[in-house]
Amino acid sequence: MAGIIMQKGEIFVTEDVIKEEQADSKKVSWEAFVKQDALNFMMAHNLQAITVDDGGGKKGVIKRTSKGDFSVQITSNEIL
Repeated sequence: MAGIIMQKGEIFVTEDVIKEEQADSKKVSWEAFVKQDALNFMMAHNLQAITVDDGGGKKGVIKRTSKGDFSVQITSNEIL
């Protein structure tokens, strides 16, 4: 079960631990969430920057550039 928590201008997405065979599809879903839902939220509320964190090592940062474009950075921290 996933959830969204807002705190001081930041959004934290929480989700349950996933099985290994679902990791690849979940990674695509995380990228899609950042590039679609988080970006749409940012544009709807006229924000300059937004940071999303799933609490499991994946983060997304979206910033509005001086030209009005959006810069999206997605990072992950995996333990091997």
